[in-house]
Amino acid sequence: MKKSILKSLKVVSLISAFVVLFSISCKELCLTGTGTLTLENKSLHTVQKIMINGVNYGTIDPDESKDIELSPGTYYVEQDGISGGTGCSAFVVNMVACVPQAYSCSN
Repeated sequence: MKKSILKSLKVVSLISAFVVLFSISCKELCLTGTGTLTLENKSLHTVQKIMINGVNYGTIDPDESKDIELSPGTYYVEQDGISGGTGCSAFVVNMVACVPQAYSCSN
């Protein structure tokens, strides 16, 4: 009986240690303080230039996406067409730490 109780306590201790380690790892991910903005270009032929608050974040080819890490705050996002099309309407996004957001553009 004592051996059985000791084995149970060891298993519970291991599970508890795993839970503590896992929760610390999850918290550490959120300590980065950023959120991920995923922009997708669903157009057939238009290469899009990404501008966020007036800063150029590169381009997205047709049928591609791009992940951008941003600090919490409000951002003005533009996906301007630079070849073969006009791009899409600009929008405002409110980024929150550790919260992914995704937007797609098909023009």
